[in-house]
Amino acid sequence: MNEDVEQDNRLAYAGLTALAELMETVGSKLNPDEDNRPYYVAWGLLAAMHRQAAAVVLLHGKGFGHEAAPNRRALIEHMAQIRWLAEDGADAVDTMNLALKHSQKKLRDAADLAGLPYDPTIPDLVQAAEIPSNPANQFINRNPLLKRLGAPLLAAWTGETQLAHPTLTAAQCFFDDTADDKVVLHGEPTLRHGAANPADRSPYIAFVLMWSAMDAFNHLMKGQPWSEELRRIATEGGLDGSQPRIDAAEEATG
Repeated sequence: MNEDVEQDNRLAYAGLTALAELMETVGSKLNPDEDNRPYYVAWGLLAAMHRQAAAVVLLHGKGFGHEAAPNRRALIEHMAQIRWLAEDGADAVDTMNLALKHSQKKLRDAADLAGLPYDPTIPDLVQAAEIPSNPANQFINRNPLLKRLGAPLLAAWTGETQLAHPTLTAAQCFFDDTADDKVVLHGEPTLRHGAANPADRSPYIAFVLMWSAMDAFNHLMKGQPWSEELRRIATEGGLDGSQPRIDAAEEATG
């Protein structure tokens, strides 16, 4: 692992710790006259994302940075949803409810096909809900949302998807068939042509994405109370203080 990667990860460990401490200061009082759904849905995603980041760091520390691809992919997805909630508010929640209707129907159909029992209470309530159409419905699919947030983010997510699923790209990390007379089989992930493993930067990627998600959630809180601390954490972590280096995360995962 080269010195730049090690430095990025050292900064990331400190940054993730500072972000975790900042999460402990979140307020739970809501304005009863406002639609608070974006706030508590975003918090649920942020709390889940915090655990995903911890899983990435743990796997990396045990030598399984390559295998953390599904977790890094989940971090990108969670961060994108939180930024969406911060930007589109209630429209984003309505679209999420529309997506829930579709997924619950698929779940019910799958359970019926398998002859499995299930509690129909939630599926029935979801299917009966009247959800108004809104422009955010285009983001029910992940690609348009990621494109809206930036091409580098979409590229990073697409790269992680190749490793998170049983693809040919994932399989090729464990064999080399470039020689004419033999195939070399590997028991550990090995990139071809002696390239450095981009998964070595896993903690930094987690830090970049976690910072971006918390920056978005800060905009959902009254008075944006995390602003000063987020700027400090970004500066100390090597970010520019306003926008994380998603392009660096793309480079690390592509």
